[in-house]
Amino acid sequence: MIHRALFGSVERFFAVLLEHYAGAYPTWLAPVQARLLPVRDDHEAYAEEVAELLRSAGLRVDIEGANEPLGARVRRGKLEKVPYLLVVGQEDVAERTVGLNARGSDRPERGIGLGAVVERLTAEVAAHGSPEAAAGTGAEGISA
Repeated sequence: MIHRALFGSVERFFAVLLEHYAGAYPTWLAPVQARLLPVRDDHEAYAEEVAELLRSAGLRVDIEGANEPLGARVRRGKLEKVPYLLVVGQEDVAERTVGLNARGSDRPERGIGLGAVVERLTAEVAAHGSPEAAAGTGAEGISA
């Protein structure tokens, strides 16, 4: 008898994870844990500063520039199932805050201080949690 495995055990494991989470990985497992969305081009420097702060805390972050309308970028982030979308506008630059849009939440949170964002995201990653579990929507994940 000839036995042929098309996928190895690692590939099967990731296939099961992908199927289980339907692409909405918990924050600790997500390839991009937070995405920064500057409202305008002149907010990109502040967005980069926030990204560096989050990266220094060990988080995986990217920035999507203001080359499209904000609504389109938020929608794409939700379709890509990024756990946290952080919006930075003029008021956020002046007050050193961000708008936090957690996956699975109904409304974005406005005016969240940078320290609070870092603390919230790093605590969630350390606890192997997800935004849905934190919000109590019942989408708890597999803990490691």
